[in-house]
Amino acid sequence: MALEPQQLKNILFEEFPGRTRQIETLLNWFGTPKEKTPPTIFIHGNRALGKTELIKRLFKLGFTSRQFSFLDCRVCYSIEDLFEIILNDLTGEQLSCKSINDFVMNLQEICEIGSETRYMIFDNADVLWDLFSTLTPALLTLPQWIGLNVCGIFISQAPWEKFRMAVGIPEPWQLYFPEYTRDELIQILMKSCPDDEDPCFYKAFVENICNSFYENCDLIDFFRLLPDLFDKFVEPIQEERATRNDISLLCNELKSYFNETLDKLYLQDISAANFEDQLPQWSLYLLIATFLGSYIPQNLDQRYFATKACEKPRLPRVPKKQKLSHDSPAKLPQQLKGPQSFELERVLAIFQSIYYNHRNIQTIDIHQQIESFVAHHLVVCTVPYDRLGSREYRCNVSYHCVKQVSRDIGFDLSKYLDEFDYN
Repeated sequence: MALEPQQLKNILFEEFPGRTRQIETLLNWFGTPKEKTPPTIFIHGNRALGKTELIKRLFKLGFTSRQFSFLDCRVCYSIEDLFEIILNDLTGEQLSCKSINDFVMNLQEICEIGSETRYMIFDNADVLWDLFSTLTPALLTLPQWIGLNVCGIFISQAPWEKFRMAVGIPEPWQLYFPEYTRDELIQILMKSCPDDEDPCFYKAFVENICNSFYENCDLIDFFRLLPDLFDKFVEPIQEERATRNDISLLCNELKSYFNETLDKLYLQDISAANFEDQLPQWSLYLLIATFLGSYIPQNLDQRYFATKACEKPRLPRVPKKQKLSHDSPAKLPQQLKGPQSFELERVLAIFQSIYYNHRNIQTIDIHQQIESFVAHHLVVCTVPYDRLGSREYRCNVSYHCVKQVSRDIGFDLSKYLDEFDYN
């Protein structure tokens, strides 16, 4: 039984902090069950921002089971699978469907049974485009084509520009999910507070974790981090070295576990040898290139990475260590400045310099691998996708991990970083 609109809104507001505008927009677009909705809706934003879970919850509470079909495009291996899953969800029957014409005919028969809107929801819609590039434009134009009360909802991490490549596709109604603010994130993470724990004490822990990891982790990562880190947070209390009032002491002791926790999170506790088995060798060189791009100042690129056509790059000369006079200001070691942002074009040039077989790698494969690094938080995109201009990134992997990867593939990382005190 579907909930009343106001009751539905209140529940969604409570369950999805920071998504008030998105909830109100969707409920306004959907209206009553018999009202016509926008023919296509495109929902986009980075991962772990509540897009999929909000849509699932909204339809589970606000619509009957035969009004919508929710499809994760990652589990569809053929066009027939896609059509049959949708038809089965809308009818409750096992229907066979071999072509888009059969699909349209069946959909028309379904819509004639009642006047309420039918919804086709495609999660991970960018995968749908990659697998069935000619089908996606047809699905985007389907509601206008058949002239029935049908709405197609496409959920994607990619921006709409990726789908706009085909000519003649009408512009969908778009809804963007922005990153959570720090306060919104804390509000969400507080939902993981154990029932037997003091909320004020747990909030102090959560705030400390957010201060340290806010820019490097998303909601999924935080929920994976919290249990182990909370055990470490209360360890001094269990060992009777501190009390629950010693928040500063507990937070300071917790910092010693941060690097280890990040390495475990981003590489999922995979040794460098196993990591190498999971990725082609050139991808490991690309990961190293992002690290070099983050820690070597751009004004030194000519010395370290400049090559002549058809030549192997010269190994950089390791400068002699010079003593600083008492009057000379001490130079801040590069690693203490932290990783710096780099443009994609620069890291591609570094990759071409350090990997001799780069001519065998397609540019599109390199771009896809960079986006895979971003998805796994090995690399952070520092410029939002909706901003025009060159993409900028920052390596998010520790020196220890990159050093281990470099050792396994025989790459001498020290020749590039000795100058910056990475011994």
